[in-house]
This record gives sequence, C-alpha cells and structure tokens, in this order.
Amino acid sequence: MVPNEALRQRVRGRKLSDRRFADAIGVSLKTVQRWLADVDYRVREENARRAAEILSCTPHDLWPQQYPAFAGVNPSADGARPFTPMMYATRSQIPVSLWRQHFADAQHSVDILVFAATFLFDTVDGFVDILADAAGRGVAVRVLVGDPDSASMILRGEEEDIREAVIARCRTTVELLTPRAKTPGLQIRTHQTALYSSMFRVDDDMIVNFHIYGSPGRDNPVMVFAQADQPRLWATFDQAFNRVWDNAKPLTD
Repeated sequence: MVPNEALRQRVRGRKLSDRRFADAIGVSLKTVQRWLADVDYRVREENARRAAEILSCTPHDLWPQQYPAFAGVNPSADGARPFTPMMYATRSQIPVSLWRQHFADAQHSVDILVFAATFLFDTVDGFVDILADAAGRGVAVRVLVGDPDSASMILRGEEEDIREAVIARCRTTVELLTPRAKTPGLQIRTHQTALYSSMFRVDDDMIVNFHIYGSPGRDNPVMVFAQADQPRLWATFDQAFNRVWDNAKPLTD
C-alpha cells in the first residue's frame, strides 16, 4: 500500500486530527485511517466530496486516480451529464485490496455474475467465507456461475482459444461453492448465458469486467462506479443480472 500523502498534508495543514476530520465528514476514525494508509482505497463519492469541502479542494486533489478532473465540461441541452467512473485498462491491474474491501464492506446485498472468476478464490483470502459471513450478517448474497456443461462455456473457450479451460474453471468454481450451497442467505445458481460482461455488485457499488471478443477476462477493461454516479446505467446492469438470475438453475438442484 502507498500512503495518501496529498490527503495527509491537507488534513495536517488544516491542523485537524484524524478523529476530528472523521467526525466532520461523518465516518469512523478507522475509515479515515484507511484513506491515509492506502492511496488506492476506494472512497464513496459522497464522502470524497465532503472531505474536499472541508479541505477546500476537489476530490481529484485528494484521490486523482478515482476522481479525474474535468474542467469546462457542461451538461448537454437534454440534461445529460458526463459520467466519470474509475477505470482500469485490465482486470489484472486491480489491487487485491480493492476486491477484498469491495466484498467485506457489504451491508445489504451482494450480486455476482460470472463464468468462473477463479481469480477471486486464488487471490482473495477466504473468499467463500467472506460471502458466507456476509450472508450470516443478513446480507442477501446471490451468485451466478457458468454451467460447466452448457454450450455457452464451450463457445467461450473456442473464442478465447483456450478450449476446455473455461469449462474446467467453471467446474472448479462450482465445486468450491457447492459446500456452501445450503447456507441461509447465500443463493447460488448456474447459468447458460453468453456473457458480455461480468458483474460484481455490492450494495450501491459495482465492478464491471467487460468481455472483448477473443480476449480473456483478465486482459479486458474494468469499470467501477456507484448507483448515484449513473442511475440509468446501473438500472441497465440490474435488469441484465435479474434476467440471467430468473433463467438460472439453483445449484442445490
């Protein structure tokens, strides 16, 4: 982790303690300490704006990688406004800490739509336990994974020129999830959809991994955004997830 020196200097310049700064924003001291310790720690937009107001700057000044500066951009005549999500050129560029934080912070809901996403099991320590723990706290967890026996998995393997590897990964994910299939609050289904993007939605935040023809998911771009950033786009992804969910088969079957 790389400390956020820009944030630290502005807080100290205002002669604020970490606790006073946290109280002014309305977050916990632990949250502010995480912001200071890791420049890549993802900050909710409303908190970033409040922090910037207190420090007399912009969110871009404090978190330039998360909040790009767009000077002189005005809404169009029809009321549309620029949408500036956090983007990664490839999924492999996302820090493991972001994935861990994304799922560990769940308060209300977790929705995952993937073919296999074996990288989560390999890189996020105790990933299945994180989902089970969230369900134990009352979080509604829904997981959609590709059916290893479906034609869609065979086709994706051919398109990415990795043949049976996609099927093997889907089967591995199913096997890893099966022991938790009857966990209360944790619903797991298999789908046969030809995905155009993988979705990792937690409460009001979403990570979307796009799928480019012939390119594996790890080499494809990723978008991170909140429902408040673009409600219309959020609704589009929400509708897509629910359509796949409604046509998927419970893993317990």
